[in-house]
Amino acid sequence: MKIAITGHSKGIGKACFDLLGKEHEVIGFSRSNGFNIVEQFSSIVRAVKNCDVFVNNAHQGYAQVDLLNAVFEMWKDDPNKTIVNISSLSKYPGLSGNQTGYSATKAALSHQAFILMFKTDRKCRMININPGYVETDMIANIPGIENKNKITAEECANSIVWAINQPQHIEIGELSIWRPFW
Repeated sequence: MKIAITGHSKGIGKACFDLLGKEHEVIGFSRSNGFNIVEQFSSIVRAVKNCDVFVNNAHQGYAQVDLLNAVFEMWKDDPNKTIVNISSLSKYPGLSGNQTGYSATKAALSHQAFILMFKTDRKCRMININPGYVETDMIANIPGIENKNKITAEECANSIVWAINQPQHIEIGELSIWRPFW
C-alpha cells in the first residue's frame, strides 16, 4: 500500500509516518521537506494521486479542508482509495483550549468530511479521527491544558493505523480518542 501523509515530521503525523513506514511505502509532506500545504497545494495533490491512502493531518488554516476536497474529487469513484482526516475534539465547545481559529478549522474539516461521506455516488472510503489532547510540541504552551491528561502521538497513531487496516468496506465516520480529562 502506498500512503501519503501531510505534516509527517512532527507529532501525530510523524508517529503515523514511522508506524506505517514499517509495512508500507509512505511519502510525507511537511514544511521540513519543502511542502507547505498552502504554497505547494497542487504539487501535493498531484503526488497523492497515485497513493492508496491519504492521511490529511497537517493543519494550516482551511488548507486541510481544501486538500480533502481536492483528493476527494480525484478519488471519489475509486473504491480502493481511503481518505483519513485528522480533526480534533477541540471542534467541540469547551474543548478548544481557547484556540478558536484552530477549533473552527477542525470543525470545518469534520463538517465537510461528513458532507462528502454522505454523497450517494461516492466510492472511496472515508475515515475521520478526532484526537483529544495529544502530547505534542503544538500544544505545549497552550494555557489551560498543561495539566490535562494527554495521549501520546504514538497512541493516536496506533488508532489511526487500526482504522486504516479495517476491511475496505468498513468506514469509520468518527473515531474520537482521548484519556479522561480528569
